[in-house]
Amino acid sequence: MSDYFLEQRDFFTLKDMEKAMPKLKGIVLQSVKDVLQSLVDDRLVNSEKIGTSNYYWAFPSTALHNVNVLSAVSWFLETKKS
Repeated sequence: MSDYFLEQRDFFTLKDMEKAMPKLKGIVLQSVKDVLQSLVDDRLVNSEKIGTSNYYWAFPSTALHNVNVLSAVSWFLETKKS
């Protein structure tokens, strides 16, 4: 599901995702909310409550930043062992 956000480069509501994910990714309608929350918890997807709605998004620049941070931490831990 996270790749869908990166491809679309747009904001979505839970309702949008519940409508699209069963058709596009084969995710069961009842589990879309749980999968989405898991992605938010893992910081792969961002979320924000605006008014009464929750909006979800992920952009390639954010994903690249997360990869760079993980690489830097991994490198630091490897050099620390030596």
